Amino acid sequence: KHVEARVAELFSQLSGTRVSSLEVKRYPDETSIVAYVDEADFFNAVEVAEQVQTMLEGEVEQTTLVVVRKASTPSVPNPEPIDRRLGVRDERVAELVRLISARSRVSSAASNLVYLPDSRASLSAVTAARHHLVFGRRGAGKSALLVEARNRVVAGGDIASWTNIQTLRRESSERIFLYVISDILRSLLSSRTNVPAKSSLYSSITELGAHVNDLLASDSSDTVRVERIVPRVQRALSDYMSVDGRSVYVFIDDFYYVSRAMQPAILDMVHAAVRDSNVWLKIASIRHLTNWWQAAPPLGLQSGQDADLIDLDVTLQDPEGASTFLEGILLEYARQVGVGSLSRIFNRAALDRLVLASGAVPRDYMVLAVSAIARALRRGNARLVGVQDVNQVAGDAANSKIQELEEDMAANEGAAARTLATLSDLRSFCLDEKAFTYFLVGYRDKESLATEYSLLADLLDVRLIHLVDHSVSGGHEAGSRFEAFMLDLSQFSGSRLKQKINVLDFDGGHFLARQTRGVEAAKRGGTSRELIAILRAAPTYELSRLSEKG
Repeated sequence: KHVEARVAELFSQLSGTRVSSLEVKRYPDETSIVAYVDEADFFNAVEVAEQVQTMLEGEVEQTTLVVVRKASTPSVPNPEPIDRRLGVRDERVAELVRLISARSRVSSAASNLVYLPDSRASLSAVTAARHHLVFGRRGAGKSALLVEARNRVVAGGDIASWTNIQTLRRESSERIFLYVISDILRSLLSSRTNVPAKSSLYSSITELGAHVNDLLASDSSDTVRVERIVPRVQRALSDYMSVDGRSVYVFIDDFYYVSRAMQPAILDMVHAAVRDSNVWLKIASIRHLTNWWQAAPPLGLQSGQDADLIDLDVTLQDPEGASTFLEGILLEYARQVGVGSLSRIFNRAALDRLVLASGAVPRDYMVLAVSAIARALRRGNARLVGVQDVNQVAGDAANSKIQELEEDMAANEGAAARTLATLSDLRSFCLDEKAFTYFLVGYRDKESLATEYSLLADLLDVRLIHLVDHSVSGGHEAGSRFEAFMLDLSQFSGSRLKQKINVLDFDGGHFLARQTRGVEAAKRGGTSRELIAILRAAPTYELSRLSEKG
């Protein structure tokens, strides 16, 4: 009660916000306090929520997270639509920008404001009693899915453990394993339990937790000592959970921050420790930065045997579906501030360009939408966000994507430099040599030069190229097939825009092929046959160019 009163006091002091009610949600290793405020105070409260949380850190023992929600109000008539004469200058658009900016990233500390799952990101799948590897590019919704899954399993009475690997990226594989086990044991001990506290089973978990913490407290964790604890953990968990009767869901986020060389050993130890104990692993990572199985000697999680794979990437292979999904997310945010139609803010062409500019990555789409609104506001009397606003902010995003690439690959020595060299060669090939922003890679090349192809895959995962079609038949050589890719818009838009280059555009859910500042009419890929014809005209990128970079 003291903490709840303190939260209300801090909101009042920092922003003059009156908290109408508080809801406490207790998780295994943290407590969330949901503060409900009047709609008029919502954005002021959101802006100081992190400061309130920081001020609480020295006053409470357990990690306490502060979340702001709008208090329930009696139903009111739908708000008046945005004045068409105002467009982006309507005050509700400013509220939308603030809301998206505050909630564009999801973590264990902040639940989703809007969550729209698509068929591949089924909550029923990821909350099943099965180990899962959840793959997706940065911003694809991995953390969002894990947070929703955690909330669902806890609401259903099961137990959830959460470990974010980013904070452990400089630790050894043995110590990362110990941290994961420590989080699991803490989640058991802090939850309501069906095992008597005086029982030997409860004591064994308590003693094991203390032993794990002692190992973590030492300057280094001896490999042999850590390996010896694996069967002890497995037996203790199996015995305990057989009596408790519930399941434990172990959520491990941002696993790609660990070097690929270490990943199989970590997964192997964690998997061995939770076998036959009703404990289920849910691991989020970027596919091509993850080495989840090593055949010789066998280590890790074998897909199809030990774990199922879930792919969250909404790609440009289904442009119409991507457009519907992404606009649905943006519209749900808009409705939160009383905007009922995106056409009051964006022209149709700008919404289409956002899909292309984001490569169908949800977070990129939302961030670019906000940046494009800000750009439009700087254009004097601009009423709606236009295509050029999106082009400009897409070009401006190039540097931040390179920084993210370097951060993502920091755990793998030399990986960032190799990937940047690949990007440089690919840009030179596409823009300087061939004047195309899209290109083909042959299946035979992909199979015979797997190392070189992995460099392209790294660019795909960090959203610097995008897959357009995974199977394009060759027009001249029978039986030949290709994958079609396009450069990210950040690599040739904005200040980087080149003239007289062949680009892919997007209109009404379909691709177009056109030449910048060209006189010929754009070719529409309205049918599969028309799109294949467009893609066949693209130049073929020979992976042998990357042999020296692999």
